[in-house]
Amino acid sequence: MLLRFRMDEQRGGRAGFFPSMGEGELLPFCPLGFGEYVSGSEYFTERDGLASWLFFATISGCGTLRYAGVEEQLTAGKAAVIDCSQYQYYATSGPEPWRFFWMHFSGSAADGMVRLINGDSLRAASWEPSRALELFGQLEELSRTPGRQADFMASLWVHQLLAELAQSVQCGTSARYRDAMREAAEYLRLHLAEPLRVGELAKKSGLSEFYFQRVFHDAIGQPPYEYLTRLRVERARSLLVSTDRSVAEIAALTGYSDARGLIDQFKKRVGQTPAAYRRARREGKPPL
Repeated sequence: MLLRFRMDEQRGGRAGFFPSMGEGELLPFCPLGFGEYVSGSEYFTERDGLASWLFFATISGCGTLRYAGVEEQLTAGKAAVIDCSQYQYYATSGPEPWRFFWMHFSGSAADGMVRLINGDSLRAASWEPSRALELFGQLEELSRTPGRQADFMASLWVHQLLAELAQSVQCGTSARYRDAMREAAEYLRLHLAEPLRVGELAKKSGLSEFYFQRVFHDAIGQPPYEYLTRLRVERARSLLVSTDRSVAEIAALTGYSDARGLIDQFKKRVGQTPAAYRRARREGKPPL
């Protein structure tokens, strides 16, 4: 386990401990320690190998967080959550004190929820500073009456907190990458006859392939492959009506290696084979 730190704690901080019962770890979430910290300009923590998860919410000032190959500036109104078993570094950024709420937690659902929030990297979210100020008091109140009921209530409380963070991250992600995803969608429209390589599109956007597919779906409403297939079928419909090209030729023009690939996708989405669709349109019948 790696652990290096310099506390540089300023006045105004406070901390608490949640005395969970022995069965607390079986619940979806279990808060461990929590507090409001005010750090000076020399404060930092560098660590890995700790078996817990950590939530931050900046109240004022700014902190730098490095995690999963990403660096985020946690300014006032920003929050993040990390897996402390992985490498992390966080420190005061700038001359002003960094004041933040923190909470270490565990539980049977902790890993899955943090993965949902962060994807395969790190995603900070917008967070109302006044909301962060409420958190200490809420957890402190629960910690005063230890027992099974308090464990259940605390688990629900942490779940709600993380669900709010996940929702905020989702909205923020779509807005942050909306222009890049629109550019990617336009590229697919202009190059629909070419093989799709999601990895190359992701690289152009500066994202991992997994994260690119997720953000594309959030911003455009469909996964990249589904979006491209829809474009290809729509292009095939136009060519079937406006040209006398064979189905095999149209398949090649719309990115399919053979006619069968186009026929299967066309019938799945239009309800007719390409030949039947062409015939019906030329006979003046309405499309299905």
